[in-house]
Amino acid sequence: MPRTSHWKWMGLLALTLTPGLALAQASAPETHTVRKGDTLWDLARQYRGDPFLWPDIYRLNTSVVEDPHWIYPGEVLSLAGSDSVHAVPATDTPAPVPVAQAPASDSMSTDSVPAVPAPAPADVGTSVAAVQDAPADAPQKTLAQLTAVSAPESEDGSTGLFGVKRTKVLEESLRAYTNQPYRALRRSEFYSSGFLTENQSLPFGKVLGPVMPQQIRASSVNASALPYALVAIEAPRGAAYQIGDTLLVASLGTELGSQGNVVMPTGLAQIVDTVQGRYVGSIVATYGPIRLGQRVLPAEKFTPSGDRHAVAVSEGVHATFLGGPARQDLKTPQMVVFLDKGRADGVAPGDMFEIRRRAERLADGRQLINDVMATLQVVHVRDHTATARVLNVLSPDITPGADAFQVAKLPS
Repeated sequence: MPRTSHWKWMGLLALTLTPGLALAQASAPETHTVRKGDTLWDLARQYRGDPFLWPDIYRLNTSVVEDPHWIYPGEVLSLAGSDSVHAVPATDTPAPVPVAQAPASDSMSTDSVPAVPAPAPADVGTSVAAVQDAPADAPQKTLAQLTAVSAPESEDGSTGLFGVKRTKVLEESLRAYTNQPYRALRRSEFYSSGFLTENQSLPFGKVLGPVMPQQIRASSVNASALPYALVAIEAPRGAAYQIGDTLLVASLGTELGSQGNVVMPTGLAQIVDTVQGRYVGSIVATYGPIRLGQRVLPAEKFTPSGDRHAVAVSEGVHATFLGGPARQDLKTPQMVVFLDKGRADGVAPGDMFEIRRRAERLADGRQLINDVMATLQVVHVRDHTATARVLNVLSPDITPGADAFQVAKLPS
């Protein structure tokens, strides 16, 4: 069988086996209004024909979608540019030209090179740094061009039979994450990091359990609620919730010194209905196992920081390191920790602290110096305490009582 006939037969078979993909690419609208239950994974499957292409939709909507893991009903997402990926080539793949028959114009002589050469398609292994190191007079690619997911093209503009390689898709997905705009504060860290009760009586409600009938039968009464699952919620005595209210679901941890119990968030629930004085909540975010008997309370409002960067300060707030929500002798990056200074002391989300070792002479004669042990970023504040995330660790043996010094603040 001739080579061209063989490839035409293979292309026809691929189109026959994937009619939905061809139809989705031909009739995809320019926008999509998010409905309850939608995910970028499902939208990529519906409009791109491949769920692994969800970063393509996310990159087109970074002004609307803050976190690619969470999209909300009513958001209008742009779907433009869906023609950049083809699962099956539109034209037959030409037979390769033997090296001996290559035209003379393909040689590297300076007479045949245009004054401004067109950029060649990058290989899978080509890095962004390699593109940035190009000569100054070379055509510059935009960020969108560098991170766009597109099928590899041959010299005549046609794509390969099997379209874009999976390794290429994964590489572009990583670029999509590493090229995000800077944000000092992140919504997920604000809600998931927890805080201390400061010995106050907080308006805790209660999770009563899953709403029946369940679409998927749980194997245990202690099974965690899944995203978008419905749970019954009881408000505290004398309080009421409104449809649309967002509640923080949490469990109470052990006491931490004189600052009260640790509130450990497990998710967010949105009130969607009321039934005989009880409330029905839909799980819209999960940070841990959500189970029967856990507490709920109204979620605080998160204020984005924009693209502001922290500015160094001198003689900032001096705080004491209280420890973390669980016993862990060695501290690691992204670990949640608490400080004994809060809003009343001038501490605010986004502040940077350094934990420093106290200079002293040990009983065995060794001398400790006042060096930096770790750097923290405050993600949540209350009146007299602050919650922080560990950014980097130089000496992980940090014990409660260590000194923490404010070294930078976000401009107001």
